[in-house]
Amino acid sequence: ASVEQRRALIGEIQEANARLNRVVGNLLDVARLESGQVRPNLDWHDARDLVQTTLRELQRELATHPVKTEMPAAPLLVRLDFSLLLHALANLLLNAASHTPAGTTIDVQAQLADGGLRLSVGDRGPGIPPEVLPRIFDKFFRAPSAPTGGSGLGLPIVKGFVEAHGGTVRAENRPGGGSKFTMQLPQPEKPPTIEPGK
Repeated sequence: ASVEQRRALIGEIQEANARLNRVVGNLLDVARLESGQVRPNLDWHDARDLVQTTLRELQRELATHPVKTEMPAAPLLVRLDFSLLLHALANLLLNAASHTPAGTTIDVQAQLADGGLRLSVGDRGPGIPPEVLPRIFDKFFRAPSAPTGGSGLGLPIVKGFVEAHGGTVRAENRPGGGSKFTMQLPQPEKPPTIEPGK
């Protein structure tokens, strides 16, 4: 085999390995959610860091989709479990990338709205069939048009992790085409003030 063929094969093995790790991770997460073992470890974080870290971790998976972020210029301090929310956001991004044509944009927004953090992932794919919308967060549910290789666990995990924060997640179709998933996380506490010079 030529060097190019070897490289391609190694790339395919790495991708398959990453997919397998995700499926196993998803199964473990579902088991944790169902046994009531998911208790968010809340701390103050900048939601912009959460978005940037997630995008960095998914560089390879999102390579064929331009990502447009819309976030405030100032730190967006919120109280959340960084690792759970990173996982939830990653699942929404992977979902968007796998259901939309290469080259289409994925939009990520982070803002304070309705007394909490609103994090959304929008795409410009085919959208969600109306009959699928009510079941989209059901465990193992996969739309008839879904690409092969998925487990039907990504979205239920997003729902579980968001609800563990006392929040909600909803799916809708976007005007002009595509779908949008929005996580709303309540923020009853005011962020600590950062003193100048600290």
